[in-house]
Amino acid sequence: MTLNAIPYSRTKIVATIGPASRSPEALGRLIEAGVTVFRLNFSHGTHAEHSEVVATIRERSAAMNKEVAILQDLCGPKMRLGPIPGDLVECPLGEEFTMVVEPSAIPPANELSCSYRELPNDLRIGESVLFADGTVGMEVIETLPGRAKLRVNLPGRLRSRQGINLPGSELAVKSLTDKDLADLDWTAAHANDVQYVGLSFARTAEDVQWLRRELLARNCQAHIVVKIEKPQAVKNLESIVAATDAVMVARGDLGVEMDVHRVPAIQKRIIELCNRTHRPVITATQMLNSMENSSRPTRAEASDVFNAVVDGTDAVMLSGETAIGEYPAKAVLMMRQICLEAEAFLKTRGRRAIAEYAPLRGFIEPITEAAVDAACLVTERLDAPMIVVSTASGRTAKALSNRRPAAAILALTRTRENARQLALCWGVTSLVTPGDSSTDQELATAIEYAKARNIVAAGNHIVLLRGQLPGQSMERAVLAQQVV
Repeated sequence: MTLNAIPYSRTKIVATIGPASRSPEALGRLIEAGVTVFRLNFSHGTHAEHSEVVATIRERSAAMNKEVAILQDLCGPKMRLGPIPGDLVECPLGEEFTMVVEPSAIPPANELSCSYRELPNDLRIGESVLFADGTVGMEVIETLPGRAKLRVNLPGRLRSRQGINLPGSELAVKSLTDKDLADLDWTAAHANDVQYVGLSFARTAEDVQWLRRELLARNCQAHIVVKIEKPQAVKNLESIVAATDAVMVARGDLGVEMDVHRVPAIQKRIIELCNRTHRPVITATQMLNSMENSSRPTRAEASDVFNAVVDGTDAVMLSGETAIGEYPAKAVLMMRQICLEAEAFLKTRGRRAIAEYAPLRGFIEPITEAAVDAACLVTERLDAPMIVVSTASGRTAKALSNRRPAAAILALTRTRENARQLALCWGVTSLVTPGDSSTDQELATAIEYAKARNIVAAGNHIVLLRGQLPGQSMERAVLAQQVV
């Protein structure tokens, strides 16, 4: 089967940009393979490099007539290793290393430094220190002013700039660092291009509110994606989700900060809560990890992606697979195919009754909620292959996405910004249309779009949901048109 013959999944795919994927040709291949959101990891790279990537994404997506979103992922108070001589060090079982505040001019192989300089002074004998998403572990065996001696109890290898975790530690660090604030100044300069900003290591709803204040102070309208990766965030999950615009299940640090066997249950809880409160949710970290070096994933990885989709995730994310992997486009295509299988499985189950869905009050008006549910019911009764939603703000389209209808969702929106933000929402494809389009014009546009892509055939119905009728302040309308 050729790439063009494979339909796009309704579950959105987020791809992390890195050396393997930042060229114009590579970005074009990723968009063609199915990426709808590009993640810029601000733990790496310079502002100039990120600006160049943003410009390339916009150039390639415009040339391909695809509206894609950009997610700027802030570092947050992530502790990372400093430079390692040769960029790599082996850590055999029982080997001793020294973590220092002030690295030597020519550091020996067993000397480690940290982005949080005072870490050696904060460590206590007997504490566990994990590196590289928990793949290497050491225990503190001695502390002295400005240094701490560690012994390897989980062997592996370390590279420069890899992450450090202290499970159970309560270090008093702010959720936004000085670097994050400087990175938000970069966001302000690219306000028309960045749709989402990722908040790392949030602990409370106040962390989310702080970031929102910083964005508004810079006149940035980007939506916030809060990353759940700390035990405190799990404890305060409901208030954090209520304060944010979208959520990422960041399983890498979450699986290091907490017992790994708890992560699957926490993931399901987060997805369920996001579905109930209508927050788009991304499932991330090691989804197809073996595809960094292999052209095929493991069976366990395929099952992981499949189950996340069945559980209700809006998007699945690739990290190293597209940033540094050998097969970035193949990884995206494989992700897309697994998502399609999961979506087909869900379709055989049948759509849940409308009464089973949680109310959306507080997110949308009751009359809009009723119209969304009516559109789903009309679509189901007519076996319509497409619902068209005309939406000025994008909220009606997001509410419709939350209902997970069997039909394709086409959002007719007024601005590119709304179209790009909807790139994260399950099942939604967006078209930018004039704001003064009539009902007949919108139906004609939708039918032409659907026919060109073989979504509809003669005799099918298309359902149109208008968020607001011209000249009316509250009414909503659901219309059905038969295709001829």
